[in-house]
Amino acid sequence: MKTLPRMTLFAATLLTVFATIGAVQAQQGRGCVNDRYGNPQCPPPGGYCMANINGDIRCSTPGGGILADRYRTPVCGPGQCIANRTGDIVCSGVTRGSAALNINGEPVCTGGCVAASAEVCAVPVP
Repeated sequence: MKTLPRMTLFAATLLTVFATIGAVQAQQGRGCVNDRYGNPQCPPPGGYCMANINGDIRCSTPGGGILADRYRTPVCGPGQCIANRTGDIVCSGVTRGSAALNINGEPVCTGGCVAASAEVCAVPVP
């Protein structure tokens, strides 16, 4: 009987910790990424963000894609992106377009495939 209050206190502490974590994640928002200083950086609506090797954040344009290349540099395109069998990143040539690999491992994209580029990525505005 003496362990019941301890278990109740432990359970209450766990609930408080999980509620705090959930509240922080809810404040940060979907698709947001913390920069190297711990500040959340959020993408434009319909975009995604990721950190580069130095902790700098880059985001896709709305409806665009983003992936890390073989050097862990975020590269972006107008639509969804995918890595081909040699590790090059290609993206759909149209906004919100899809990209996939066919049975031969070659990329197939809505609106044709275009090479992903770091210059297409956006820097989030804090």
